Amino acid sequence: MKKITLEFIRLGIVFFNFIYLMLLLFAYINQLNSEAFQILGELLTIPVMLISIIIPLWLITDLFKKQVIDKTIFNLTFFICSVNLFLFGFAFIYLD
Repeated sequence: MKKITLEFIRLGIVFFNFIYLMLLLFAYINQLNSEAFQILGELLTIPVMLISIIIPLWLITDLFKKQVIDKTIFNLTFFICSVNLFLFGFAFIYLD
């Protein structure tokens, strides 16, 4: 597998995490009492949290090893990761 395809896969995973987190926050803030959102939240929250922590660490290690092929994909992935972490922080602190 080429390094550029790995970066696109990493970007796709981070984008999925972002969409999941936005959907979950939308359902919580608008007080949607759907059983589907509750089951989805129970199933995917822990894996999404782990991925949201592991991928930025992976990005930082690739940056220090100078294994970044495309800086634009790297910067976009890192930006979306940081937004995900801020949204998780917002959800834990303010939405208690």
